[in-house]
Amino acid sequence: MQYEIKTGSDAIHLTISGRLTFAEAIHFPQVLSELAASPSKGPLEIHLSQMDFIDSTGMSLFVHIYDWTQSVGAKVTIHKASGPVYAALDRAAFNTLFEFK
Repeated sequence: MQYEIKTGSDAIHLTISGRLTFAEAIHFPQVLSELAASPSKGPLEIHLSQMDFIDSTGMSLFVHIYDWTQSVGAKVTIHKASGPVYAALDRAAFNTLFEFK
């Protein structure tokens, strides 16, 4: 898993690429820490066009993002999830937690 966080004037942009699995989960608390430290408290836009695989542990990490954004009152939009990543998130009904674009 590689990630990049950019704070724009309108939103926080989190881009995740590669795989998000049990093996990469150990690095995810750093992502949450960086998001929480962001000076912008606007909506969070998660860009997944470069993510090629997610397992159940990876999906549980998105639940942590959901919990955090709910606690700070931020909206989350997932952009360009496709292939097996979109299929996994769709099967798990993540559209009930996040808006997909």
